[in-house]
Amino acid sequence: MFPIKEEIRKSLASIPPIQHNSALLNPFLKLQALLALDAGDERAAVFYSMQSLGASKRQQYSATFRECKDLDVLMENITTRLASDTEQPPLPVSDGYDSLCKLCRELPEQWTVLQISKAFNPRTRFLTYEENMTEPALIMLTLYRCSDPLGEDRSEPLLICLEPAVADPKQKYENFFEHISAIPREVRTSCEPGASAAGESQSTRNEAIEQLLSAAIERAKRWLGPWANLFCGKFRSQNDQSLEAEIYNRIEDYCIQRKLTKKAQRLISLVARRLDLLSGEDIYRLCCSDELDLDELQVESLYDYLTDMQEHKFKIDQTSPRESFPVVLIVDEWLDIFPWEMLHPTQESCRFGSFSQMIDLFDAHKDRIRNGYLWLPTEKCSSIINPDKNLAKMSTRLQLFYKEWYPESFELLIDEPPSGTELGEMLNTSDVVIYNGHGSGMQFLHGETLMQRNINCVTFLFGCDSVRLYSNGLFTEMCGSHLYYNAAHCPAVIGALWVLTDLYTDIYSMLLVGNWMPSTNPQYKKLNISAIDTLALKAGQWQLNKVSAKKYFIRQHRNLLKVMSECRQFTHLPQRIRCAFVCRGFPVMNETFSK
Repeated sequence: MFPIKEEIRKSLASIPPIQHNSALLNPFLKLQALLALDAGDERAAVFYSMQSLGASKRQQYSATFRECKDLDVLMENITTRLASDTEQPPLPVSDGYDSLCKLCRELPEQWTVLQISKAFNPRTRFLTYEENMTEPALIMLTLYRCSDPLGEDRSEPLLICLEPAVADPKQKYENFFEHISAIPREVRTSCEPGASAAGESQSTRNEAIEQLLSAAIERAKRWLGPWANLFCGKFRSQNDQSLEAEIYNRIEDYCIQRKLTKKAQRLISLVARRLDLLSGEDIYRLCCSDELDLDELQVESLYDYLTDMQEHKFKIDQTSPRESFPVVLIVDEWLDIFPWEMLHPTQESCRFGSFSQMIDLFDAHKDRIRNGYLWLPTEKCSSIINPDKNLAKMSTRLQLFYKEWYPESFELLIDEPPSGTELGEMLNTSDVVIYNGHGSGMQFLHGETLMQRNINCVTFLFGCDSVRLYSNGLFTEMCGSHLYYNAAHCPAVIGALWVLTDLYTDIYSMLLVGNWMPSTNPQYKKLNISAIDTLALKAGQWQLNKVSAKKYFIRQHRNLLKVMSECRQFTHLPQRIRCAFVCRGFPVMNETFSK
């Protein structure tokens, strides 16, 4: 498939096996995945790739470590374990793979679960995290759950390997991975007064950021080509499902007649279900891909077949995007900074850092998941506004919003920091907690303390870098505030991947919260928060305008990911704001939603 060069294979052979829990587990398991792939053992490659993400964090966020214990007790347990020197043998790969398939089939049938990770690179051992993030490497896409043409009972994970994106000398950053890794730094620099070149206006800096983001998203789409369709979820409507079934049947007949493999049939089907999104070049790239391994005549035949299907089956006036169920992304920490949700802005998407993290949270909440969504009430709500007392304008704007839109519905803590006990109590007893301030609010509650709680509320963190991953040293996996929230069973944490500006963030938070939780003020029952007058809001005044029928506005919806997808398309906000916010956790429905 992608054979490893002989000189690299020799250098890999000298790496000793890793048996203990350490940050070296991640690269070691990625190495095993790459070696398995080179040996043609795709199942082992899938298993090791799944195991690699979050490998050394698994123990830290486990139920055992969440228990509150004295240091003496912890030291005694560690000493006892070391004295016994009984290392649990690793699970055989075949058994581990079977267990993985079983877990995949137990997930909601509505979900599409896709993992994107960087493969092992021998230079990993010598580079810092920042250097590893920019290092070109093979990319592994693993589909754990999808609209499988073989059916649910025969479904297995699918692995697709992609070469790194080619360098583009026309871009500010020729290397694609350096491009996406530079986004947080560039955004922060653009927001710092005096950080730009002399004479450069703020509007010029902002425009440069918009172009940087647009270029990164377009490069990702070009690089993925036909495989970008794997980021699309299962169809909702009966008509689309019927079309998909027809497409799958036709492709099955085509593959049987031409004796193509079952994997080729699955891959062609999964891409062809959204032929409406592909260009002719994308279709040709699919036909020529190493994954299909077709000869020249087969490539030409398949290309003609798919382009004819595209013309006759998809050239229908589609006035609105096809409605799909959620896509659950599992994103490698080295790729986490990129807004993968922007590949298809209309698609409902959420993300996790590893398969095991997703499964742990699923086990904690599966009784409340129906039809692919976690249903939660929004009756008891808390909001923290300006806890550091240095964002006076933001405080004024948000007080207007909460007091006008939700009179007496929210418990507000304004212009004062919460104690650790207060914040912990909010998270324990509320249905919704909204933090509006600097960072993630973790400065008020220690992560280890947070982990010992059982949190059932949806948490919004409207602060800079609130759910960004940070490097914490060369030999540890990256850390982020959301990892503590999710470890404490918080079902969904909404936050930002990079630095924000307060006015646009305030507007985004009002659009998102105000449309997911409609106003409880009878005066605004028939109005939409999208009609807010932003100029008046900037001046500290509350005013709603009439919404023009021609103007795009965000619709009220109980589906949180649906509202987030509409916010991503709200072009009245800068892209640096729309791209920044992601959902770390499950698709959530507002159980008490009423228009």
